[in-house]
Amino acid sequence: MRILFVSYQYWPPDFGGELLASIERFQSLASRGCSVTVLTSGRGGFASHEVQKGIDVYRSSIVATNRLGRLLRRVVFILWVCWRVVLSHFDVLHFGSSGAIGPISTAFATKVLLLLARLKGARTVTVHSLADTEQSAFDTHGWKGFWHKASFSGFDSIVAVSPALYEGLRTHFPNRVALLPYGVRDDVFTRSLEARQRLRAENAVEDGGVIFIFLGSVGSRKGFDLLAQAFAELAPDHANWHLWVVGPYTREQNRNVDEDEVTQVTKPLESAGRQVKFWGRIDDRATVSRILSAGDVFVFPSRKEGMPISPLEAMSVGLPLIITRIPGVTDLASIEGETGLYIPPDAPAALRDAMLRLGPDEPLRRRMGQRAAEVIRESFGWERHVTKWMKLYGGGAATASTSTKPV
Repeated sequence: MRILFVSYQYWPPDFGGELLASIERFQSLASRGCSVTVLTSGRGGFASHEVQKGIDVYRSSIVATNRLGRLLRRVVFILWVCWRVVLSHFDVLHFGSSGAIGPISTAFATKVLLLLARLKGARTVTVHSLADTEQSAFDTHGWKGFWHKASFSGFDSIVAVSPALYEGLRTHFPNRVALLPYGVRDDVFTRSLEARQRLRAENAVEDGGVIFIFLGSVGSRKGFDLLAQAFAELAPDHANWHLWVVGPYTREQNRNVDEDEVTQVTKPLESAGRQVKFWGRIDDRATVSRILSAGDVFVFPSRKEGMPISPLEAMSVGLPLIITRIPGVTDLASIEGETGLYIPPDAPAALRDAMLRLGPDEPLRRRMGQRAAEVIRESFGWERHVTKWMKLYGGGAATASTSTKPV
């Protein structure tokens, strides 16, 4: 099977859960004998063509690094992709992003690529991984919504990564939506007691210390302001509590980071001093696993999601969750009272209460963490996930069932 992935953004240097999930899946597909080619935008310090773990990665011209150059790079990318698609041989076009600016140009760029793929006799696939608004999984309101819907209307298969997203999509595309949740690299995200103790010792975490971990981009959408506020209020009375933050928080680590917003949401933590550690962006998956393994509780008070990957990875290493009760976060993997605790959105008091419940109770944390790891092994194993994608690419899971049972 020959897969062509088109995405203006690529990992690295870009950061994002859906992008990372795609790359890891492509690597596994390549190891199974599939041919995977990626067309992405040019970036300084990256070759125009390289092979990464069996994936052929081609990058468009950079043009220039100033504001006008970055705009031209987007235009050049779309034209370059069309040319490459005409010249390429592939069975499946997996569309990630076009780099177009605004809903109208995005719709037109997508339509052109789908037409070229159809002329090649190739199947077309895309993924909807994030709710459009806090109220709507797939927003079609107004003129912007019209073009948003038009961008999706020509695909053979639209993959929803959670039941909430699936329900939002199948109203508009009833015969082309498939529910296919993320899988977890359970071969990587496993708990090592030896590595856990070593990393805790290296970071001066005392015996009996409790590490709360957050993994994701630091900002208000992920609810980091709520976590910062809660931890800052609890830290003075719990000197052996720690907060480890893993994820980009500067533009150097991720160009989409709003540094003013980061400054605002992290300000309460200034009073917590050495109890807080910012690890920054970490691309090495084994290192992320080791950091998670060293923790005790995973905290994820996000305001809007599709199906976040980081809580699944935390569950895989045996961490209980404190997680927002919103579709895409708590509608598939986590089980209230068994794998962790739910909190309402925008509820700092509830977040504090949940931290106070799990923080001092090691037996409860251990019991919930063990159950969390079992859920991942039973339902979200990596090899099963990759097999399902191979089936979808081949057309076997192209149409959705009438239920929200994953394909």
